[in-house]
Amino acid sequence: MKKISPENPQQYFAQSTTTPLYLLKLTSEISARIVQVSDDSLDAEIIHSLRDILAPLGVDRGGLLEVQDGSQIIRVSHAWYAEDIEHVSGEINLAELFPWTSQKLLVEGEPMIMDCLDALPPEAAVDRQSHVALGTKSSLAIPLFIGLRVHHIVTVNAQKVERAWSDEIIDQLRLLGEIFVSALQRREADQILRRTKARLDMSAASANTGLWELNLTSGLFWATDKALEMFGFSSGRELSLEQFLKAVHPDDHELIRETLANAQATGEEFYVEYRASAHVGDGRWMNSRGRLQAGEPSLSPRIMGVTLDITKRKQMELQLQEQLQEIESLRSQLEEENTYLRNEAIKGDKIPQYSGTSPTMQAVMAQVEQVARTDSTVLIQGETGTGKELIAQTIHRLSGRGKQGMVKVNCAALPAALVESELFGREKGAYTGALSKQAGRFELADGSTIFLDEIAEMPPETQAKLLRVLQEGEFERLGSPRTIKVDVRIIAASNRDLAAEVEQGRFRRDLYYRLNIFPVHVPPLKERREDIPQLVWEFVNELGERMGKKIRRISNHDMEMLKACPWPGNIRELRNVIEHALIISKGETLELRPPCIEVKPSALPVTLEEVERRHILSTLRTTQGRIKGAGGASELLGINPSTLYSRMRKLGINAKLS
Repeated sequence: MKKISPENPQQYFAQSTTTPLYLLKLTSEISARIVQVSDDSLDAEIIHSLRDILAPLGVDRGGLLEVQDGSQIIRVSHAWYAEDIEHVSGEINLAELFPWTSQKLLVEGEPMIMDCLDALPPEAAVDRQSHVALGTKSSLAIPLFIGLRVHHIVTVNAQKVERAWSDEIIDQLRLLGEIFVSALQRREADQILRRTKARLDMSAASANTGLWELNLTSGLFWATDKALEMFGFSSGRELSLEQFLKAVHPDDHELIRETLANAQATGEEFYVEYRASAHVGDGRWMNSRGRLQAGEPSLSPRIMGVTLDITKRKQMELQLQEQLQEIESLRSQLEEENTYLRNEAIKGDKIPQYSGTSPTMQAVMAQVEQVARTDSTVLIQGETGTGKELIAQTIHRLSGRGKQGMVKVNCAALPAALVESELFGREKGAYTGALSKQAGRFELADGSTIFLDEIAEMPPETQAKLLRVLQEGEFERLGSPRTIKVDVRIIAASNRDLAAEVEQGRFRRDLYYRLNIFPVHVPPLKERREDIPQLVWEFVNELGERMGKKIRRISNHDMEMLKACPWPGNIRELRNVIEHALIISKGETLELRPPCIEVKPSALPVTLEEVERRHILSTLRTTQGRIKGAGGASELLGINPSTLYSRMRKLGINAKLS
């Protein structure tokens, strides 16, 4: 397979416009157009849609081929050609010109994927000759099924340059073809319905139509045997209106009465559809048409009409409605997935890097690098605000799944009743308020990574279903018996001690063992104070760029004060403090004010090393940073200057104090 390179502009452009997000968006737009297009404009819209999706792919021609049942001739029903590309015949003997391809598509039901002519096997010699004759360099053909039969084929060809066909392109072209075929079926069904209606109108007086007459004075029906049979009455029986209504669904009684009253008052022809009662036949629909008959003044007014059983037509209409609803559901799902993945991609491009150089964080990053290249489940634990999500993003980005967007779920932010629906999806009507089908986060994350934040908040019943996904990689949507298999890497995080949660009976022990394959503990900020200066400057630069401010200086006193704070909110709290300071700072020096809490040294538990650091800092402030000579810090402390320099380096003290 040849690699696409910038030396070939057409292929390079095709590569840049065929990302999963691009293809999803384009397919969604085409689906919306196809749903709305009229029957007369459908063919033109399909060709227009073929151009929209094929031109950016860098191919030269493509189309939709119709497979006739029992015939070797394949008809090109819709085709698009790039400029200067010769058109092919409208009918192709696939078995004669492409026998190997015909076997693969029509018998085996598999797509034919040809990146280059050399990729064809020896048994495809005839196919190779046909491709050479047509000038084809790369080709792709995808079978589309209706039931168990291949009904159409989506085919695309590249004649100018060879190209590869990614799984994303194949999946989207198959989906697009299915949308086209569904729309063509819908049109065909509409045409059948119109023809059926015309024929029914013509056959109103035929033997298969029930004829009847209602005497408006006596309220008695005369009806042919066929009409009586349709409603479950014996031959030759005379019926009253009330007796007839017993054969009509109770909910449609008022409709019948209003229709007859209106026909008597206006004399206009009426047309009414209604349901038969359960004893006549479950789900049967009737269509009655008639009008008031003008007669001699001495005769009672009468309404004459015909009745047809339209159950089959109604079933077809319902099937069409279901197909349209399925297309609409598919369009909505594509839009949701497109929006979600686009937002995640935008967020992913802006992920800050707050790692730090302390030994504790270097150990954490070493763990991250170890586990990132694997597909193992990772459990990240640490206090709130320590950057667990950033660690998860880093693991995902360094993994083989990093090109896909990481799907995130905050288990604590979802109502308990909706957690399972959000994770595993739902079918329409799965519960009250489920008005449409929805794919879950695990389906969106197929082939990528899902990050389950605050997993300790997950309800016990959902924990059991998550355990099955971890063990078997499969689940069912709410309201559906169909099992869905996915390939998803799981990264979980919690600010609680999950082991303690297990002992307290609040978290499943078996799930904990499955999650705890590779635990990563993110240390709190108070255990990595040496990282605070680096983090402060990263926040200053990031937030300053956003606010349009340039901070060039932070006083040593303020930096030491920041390092002395306990930071119960960890990195998140530190970031908020720096953001507040940037807002109130007027010059190029950072001005720290509340809400940063100055902590008195006596209020903090300190180590001997911290006492030494503070004593040296106090002495340096007294000597204004002077170390050597009379009255210098080394003389006041009673130690050699070189020894003092060594201690200062170890304690991270800079002699240039503010």
